[in-house]
Amino acid sequence: MPSYIKLLLIATIISGTVVAALQRQRRAIVPQQAEEIDASRFPVADSTTVLPADPSERAKREAISRKYNSRHVSPQITESTDKVFLSLDWDVGLPALPVGKSSSVIIGEITKAEAHMSEDKTAIYSEFAVRIESILKNDTKSSLTVGSLVSVERLGGRVRFPSGKIVTFWVSHQDLPTIGGRYVLFLTHDYPLAGVYDDSLFILTGYELKAGKVFPLDKPSPGHPITAYKGASEKTLLDNLTSALPIALMTRR
Repeated sequence: MPSYIKLLLIATIISGTVVAALQRQRRAIVPQQAEEIDASRFPVADSTTVLPADPSERAKREAISRKYNSRHVSPQITESTDKVFLSLDWDVGLPALPVGKSSSVIIGEITKAEAHMSEDKTAIYSEFAVRIESILKNDTKSSLTVGSLVSVERLGGRVRFPSGKIVTFWVSHQDLPTIGGRYVLFLTHDYPLAGVYDDSLFILTGYELKAGKVFPLDKPSPGHPITAYKGASEKTLLDNLTSALPIALMTRR
C-alpha cells in the first residue's frame, strides 16, 4: 500500500528560472552531492502536439495526462520557463533491491520513449515501452509475459516550444532510461505524487546492465544503498536479487 507523503510546494523564480520543489517538511539537509543527471537524453515532447483523433485513444491520453496535473499551486510550463525541478524524498529508506516495494521486477530493453505534458501543463512525464526479457517478480494486478511489450511511466522529460527552446522537467536524483538500454526495473502501481494506487506501472528505480556491469539508473546521494552496485558485475546483482525475491514474497503473504 502506498505510504502517506506530506509535501510542501516551494515555487521560486530566480533569474527567470521556475523551480518547483516538493519537500517533506522535516527532511534533513544532506550536504553530499549526487551524480549529475544527463537530461540531454530525456525524451522530448512538442508543445504543439495535438491529441489523437481516435476517441478512445484521445480519452486514454487525456486520462493519463490528467493524472500528472499539479495538486498544488504550480505555474504552467511556458517558453519563459527555464527548467522545473521537483525535490522529493522518494529515495529515503529505499533499499538497493526494493523487491518488497515493487509490484513487479523485470529485465528488459527500452524500445520506445515518449514525453508528454500534463493536462494542465504544469508537469512533464515520460512513457517507455519495454520488451520483457525476464520476469523476476510478476504483477498480480495484470500478469506480464516474457517477450511482450509493457508500458511504464515516470515523471520527467523535456518539451520543445515553437521558438526551439527546450524546457527540462526532472525529479531529484531520478534519471530516465534510454532507448536501446537493457535494464532491471523495479515497477510499482503507487503513483509517485498523490499516494494513489494506479493501474499504470511506474518506475520505482532500476539498474542498467551493460557489458556485464551494473549502472544504477538513479543518482542518489553518496552512501545510499543503491550506489553500492555501481560497477558491480551483472551476475552479482542478479544473484543477490534472486536471493532477495523469496524473502520479499514471503513478507507479502
